Amino acid sequence: MTDKAQLRARLREARANIPPEAAAAAAQGVAGRALAFLLEKLGALDPARAPVALYASLSGELDSQPLLRALAEKGFPTLLPVAGVKATPLVFRLWKPGDPLASGRYGLREPPATAPEMVPKILFAPLLGFDGAGTRLGFGGGYYDATLARLREGGLIAAGGLAFSCQRAEWIPREKHDEGLDFVVTETDVFEFTEFSCASSSSAT
Repeated sequence: MTDKAQLRARLREARANIPPEAAAAAAQGVAGRALAFLLEKLGALDPARAPVALYASLSGELDSQPLLRALAEKGFPTLLPVAGVKATPLVFRLWKPGDPLASGRYGLREPPATAPEMVPKILFAPLLGFDGAGTRLGFGGGYYDATLARLREGGLIAAGGLAFSCQRAEWIPREKHDEGLDFVVTETDVFEFTEFSCASSSSAT
């Protein structure tokens, strides 16, 4: 097994050992912590001008629904990804809790094609692990590395992750194509790896 494959197996096991009640409590804690963090970074910028991209959590992942609800209630446009061919940039469509979801590639839940497409200012990427340098360990599909590379070419984008605290690794190998994260929010901490301001990000259309 490669270093990354070993890490993925270990971190999947650690995540799977979290009791359901603890996982639900962690998701609520992350939602409150992440919302406060983003509002601080937002400054005077109207939340309606700061679209936030999340994802529909899969089994075992930290539940993104509490944060999606909290952001929507504060007036943030909330987006979910639509996947194309492997390792190509994702498209993001407007979606809020209660809206319908369609079945996409690999059985993922996605907004329907009728939902408006938007470019995020803030993006939360799913992850299996992260380290103290902001290196993200993903699932190997390459979607988020391609997406972040494209978004960063077009202007400033604040890229973060949502994770259980047990998903922090001592070190994750970073390859040339791996896009790092600006911050990660867990149930206990906010880890900020680069200084950014939502207010200075380029406008989304």
